[in-house]
Amino acid sequence: MDVRPKQGFMPGILGIVLWLVVFGLGLQAIYDVTQLMILLQVTLGGGLDQARMSATGWVFFLALAFLVYVIWSTEYHIKRVGTMASWRLFGLTIAVELGIILLQRLL
Repeated sequence: MDVRPKQGFMPGILGIVLWLVVFGLGLQAIYDVTQLMILLQVTLGGGLDQARMSATGWVFFLALAFLVYVIWSTEYHIKRVGTMASWRLFGLTIAVELGIILLQRLL
């Protein structure tokens, strides 16, 4: 038996939309972190070909970490849909992802 109070339809829809935004921003953040690592590696004296080769490893590990986060956060949001804890996690996640994207654009 579900003991949660009924939240209505709109918080669930808003949660799905925000989750899709987080997913899209996360993919862009993975790309931007990879570009930052290539820039850093070339700036520190590495070759461009070597930096591009290591980018594959960066993409793999960042995508794996993002996949783990997406699975965990989905379970978290399903249990807490419509609560302040869920909205706070959405806000924090979007702020971090936008920060990464902004950092890459500024450099």
